[in-house]
Amino acid sequence: MLKTRNIAYGAMYAAFSVILLAISVSLADDPFTLMLASLPIAFMVDQFGVKTAIVSYSTVLVLIFAFFGLRASVIGFALLFGPYAILRGFIYKKGVLYMLIRWALLTMLGIGAYEVMNLVVQVHEDYFKLASILLLLASLFMYERLVEYAMIWHRQFFRKFSSKGR
Repeated sequence: MLKTRNIAYGAMYAAFSVILLAISVSLADDPFTLMLASLPIAFMVDQFGVKTAIVSYSTVLVLIFAFFGLRASVIGFALLFGPYAILRGFIYKKGVLYMLIRWALLTMLGIGAYEVMNLVVQVHEDYFKLASILLLLASLFMYERLVEYAMIWHRQFFRKFSSKGR
């Protein structure tokens, strides 16, 4: 059963994700704000557990599909960044092996999302496909590092201003 505090934080983090996704849609499907929109979901997994994060992610999905429909950033969030933020909570441990497993998972999700987006955009030239997949993999690696550093910052911030110590 979800606690009231977890539900309140889940609603705040979901609202923050929806705001960042709205910014992404208004900036012509900006991928950087799309990546940032998944950070609150990752924070939820880290701070309050997978169940609260799934409820928050589901709320975000319902809202963004209702407001924005099938836009590129909405599909990217729904298929790649949102699920990765939740799945990375299951394999979050320190070490090179776990980092490689997270990167492999992100790569598989990324290529799957790329194929779905390819159906929408219809890229036919092979060299464009190869270049876009290589660019996708490089950006996904940077995204993994962004999530890692944001999680460290969030833990320190939450620990410092948490009401548990009072």
